[in-house]
Amino acid sequence: MQPTTCSIMIVDDTKFSSAVVNKMLRNEGFSDIRIAETAIDALTMLKERNADILLADWLMPGMDGLALTQLVRELNRRQNKFTYVVLLTAKEGNEDLKEAFAKGVDDFVGKTTLKSHLLPRVHAAQRISRFQNSLLRRELKLKEQFRTLSLINRVDPPTNVGNLQFLEQQLGRYLEQHKGRNGHIGLLLCRIDNLQSYREQHGDRFRNQILKQACERLKATARPLDDVARVNENTLALVLYGQEASFITHTLIRRVQDSLFTRAYSTSVGFTSLTGTLQYDIIDANGKTPQTAVEVITGALDRLNTLEKGQSIHFWEQPSEDPAESDDPDDLPEMGQQ
Repeated sequence: MQPTTCSIMIVDDTKFSSAVVNKMLRNEGFSDIRIAETAIDALTMLKERNADILLADWLMPGMDGLALTQLVRELNRRQNKFTYVVLLTAKEGNEDLKEAFAKGVDDFVGKTTLKSHLLPRVHAAQRISRFQNSLLRRELKLKEQFRTLSLINRVDPPTNVGNLQFLEQQLGRYLEQHKGRNGHIGLLLCRIDNLQSYREQHGDRFRNQILKQACERLKATARPLDDVARVNENTLALVLYGQEASFITHTLIRRVQDSLFTRAYSTSVGFTSLTGTLQYDIIDANGKTPQTAVEVITGALDRLNTLEKGQSIHFWEQPSEDPAESDDPDDLPEMGQQ
């Protein structure tokens, strides 16, 4: 870093002292220098633009150099920047220096040794500041890349809807928001039973084509705040959210059944149709934790795997003596056969 590229701020309530420091720095080749007479003025200027190095008098009226340093550190955290803080002081006691270092000060220059010590310390400070800020920029870039990858990892590429990880996250978020409050989740699983045979006959491209159409139809039946996901090779999921269990109706399930498994699909090999199995759970969110989201989905998928092809069946999360609200598949009525 050349001196001209280093931003320096001088904070001193004595104009003569700040003028001396300013002149020394400019004679050394530094040009980006700002001067503040109070700590408050310095903070205002730093909020507008960060400084690589802060040279501040320890003893100032109103707010001293230590208090300023602590506020600068907080500002650095919010801005994801680093400022190297050097206090100009006549204090040389060990206890004073220990306190200052503990509060975030990086270095000191005694006023009696200003002419001989200031410039070497400033050159060292700009090297450290450059290194620290480069690390912060790299960390920020890595975080952005991680967020991007996380988003990509929650999307199913062939269909552009969420995947199993996305579904687990969404259910966990809803359970967290409704902890201790009333709320229900409707989890509708749609297993496409003849998808594998289509893949064997026509390949992955055809399978992805028909899967994408199926997902678009499922989204068309959903409400704006509901979620659609592909949770495994041949299973789609529609997640609905509501206060009462009654928001999931047989009419909705029939509409999904008709959309996915009755209407024909226009494909590259002509019109075709899908056959499948529907299962929907109504989950009482009260008392559940976000950590149980994985268990809820896993349990629902396990029950789906026990169903014969073409069934549509309704599982209640809470046990009941009413057969229509039982957790035992043998006690549950079929809603329809394909």
